[in-house]
Amino acid sequence: MQDARTVLDAPDLDDRLARLGLRPDDVADAVRSAAVVARDPAAVAEVDRLAEALRRTVGRFPGEPDRDPFPGYDGDADRYGVGVLALWALVVTEPDLVAFHRSRGVPDDVSAATLRELGQQLLVHRLTFGVFGLHTHGWLAHTWSGSLYWLGRLQFNLEVLAEGRVCSTHIPRSGPLDPAAVDASFARAAEFFPTHFPDRPVTDFWCRSWLLDPALAAALDPASNMARFQSRWRLYGEPMPGDDDALFFCFARRGVVDRAALPRETSLQRAILDRWASGGRWSVRDGRLPMAAAVAR
Repeated sequence: MQDARTVLDAPDLDDRLARLGLRPDDVADAVRSAAVVARDPAAVAEVDRLAEALRRTVGRFPGEPDRDPFPGYDGDADRYGVGVLALWALVVTEPDLVAFHRSRGVPDDVSAATLRELGQQLLVHRLTFGVFGLHTHGWLAHTWSGSLYWLGRLQFNLEVLAEGRVCSTHIPRSGPLDPAAVDASFARAAEFFPTHFPDRPVTDFWCRSWLLDPALAAALDPASNMARFQSRWRLYGEPMPGDDDALFFCFARRGVVDRAALPRETSLQRAILDRWASGGRWSVRDGRLPMAAAVAR
């Protein structure tokens, strides 16, 4: 079992971080951060406390009881940077997550790809705020629970909703949403989860996203990747506010921004901005897709 001091002082820390998907600029900033945090005994103790809480959540999936991955931690108030001590707790507990993957027979390549989600989220933070940090550490608790896996173009995690267990579907910021790649991801997920988690059976994929707002498909070419992705899902439930999601996932911005200054480089960006300019709003919608139907396409 690793502790914070061992990780922060590790001579091969840069290699460990690269294995977790960090880009060179984030590796450099993280190594500098480690040197500073290591000089503060209270910060080292806090990383160890958070790491122990994370260990208790490995194998406890979203919606299951007794999950509090970062108890008493306010990432925005972290004196070392947004989410930085949580970041180090995640690095410290990497071996615990790997051990869980192996206990479930998860292939090494899937495990390695999934662990690189840490670097992906540091990139998202830098794109959004221009600095090193991890404001999405709460999202990474899904990955570190052992419920989430990166399977090709899409990510999936098992979770429990009010209506039962589902295979939740996520669209990482990693290139075009090519229909063939999406088909391949659904097929992999439909085989992966029954194989490695037979004790958590699911029959439906589920997605909660602003990309499922019917107004988006109406504004795009029906042959576009986004419109074709949306057409897969049966929508249900009531719309939820989605403007913040559209701003973040399409423009990598949070909070109040000058919408007139946002880029209009893609059809998706133009569709979002045109709807706002006309006084419209975006919504988050829930959708379900039977696994059998997804694989039969």
